Amino acid sequence: MSTHAVFSGTSRSAVTRLDAMATTHAEWAPWLKVLGEVITELSNPIWDTHPPETVERTRQSPKLTGAVLRPDGPTVANLLIRLSAVSRAQGLIGLAGPAKLESIAVDEASAVFLAAVNGDDAALDRQASRTGATPEGWRAFAHLLPMPYLHACARRWTVSQSATWSQGYCPVCGAWPAFAEMRGIQRARHLCCGRCGAGWPMPILACTYCATSDHESLSTLVVDDKSARWAVDVCRVCSGYLKSFTTLQPTPSSEILITDLASVEFDLAALERGHSRPQTPGFALHASLAAAAATAPPAMPNRWWS
Repeated sequence: MSTHAVFSGTSRSAVTRLDAMATTHAEWAPWLKVLGEVITELSNPIWDTHPPETVERTRQSPKLTGAVLRPDGPTVANLLIRLSAVSRAQGLIGLAGPAKLESIAVDEASAVFLAAVNGDDAALDRQASRTGATPEGWRAFAHLLPMPYLHACARRWTVSQSATWSQGYCPVCGAWPAFAEMRGIQRARHLCCGRCGAGWPMPILACTYCATSDHESLSTLVVDDKSARWAVDVCRVCSGYLKSFTTLQPTPSSEILITDLASVEFDLAALERGHSRPQTPGFALHASLAAAAATAPPAMPNRWWS
């Protein structure tokens, strides 16, 4: 069986879960349609054909720190067009804005891609104002765009990178984890990145965000009348929280975001008790784009901002 076939099968499983979730939570259906467009793209092998150029970095720096990214420009532009079309079809104008993105130059799509990778909210907000989208909606929309490329990076590096990694943020893309898994009979703790799909081990007695290991400052919330598999790890030093659940097998990378969304009731329980997650990435990447990615011939010639 080919690698692409394996990834495609995983994506089909993820889409099946999305469809089931849309039936259970009809109010989520429009957003799940947009998310499904990205999930199916995670198995597209074109994202694996243009790996980034990495630079020397410190032991605490994720792999993509200072990297020169080389995504296929027309593919990035076409994905942005598709996401916009689905958003508009679902009535999510706050995401894609009233401006139609049926055509977009590669350099413009690449600017959205890079701002999302680097967590550059100022740049994303400027883009939102040009498209007519709300800042919050555009950020959620734009952060989906680089996910297939970041998943390709994680497939390339995560095994070697995570073996000696000791930070709470992702060893590949610097994002905070979506949740923790307590795996197997030994209940070893592994963190799962919702942005690139990477996974890495983390000591049980350590806060993901501030790294405190004071057992008196760390505790677990068990939400009444909810799944016994799930709990919420909280820290009284930084007031952070991270969802955690027991499992025998790792969550497939294409299903991490879906599992995160399906367990949103535990996020709400933590927020109600005064805990929160950081609003900014765990590590600023300061990545850049290769000239070829930014200046390739446009997928569609119309410019949607000036």
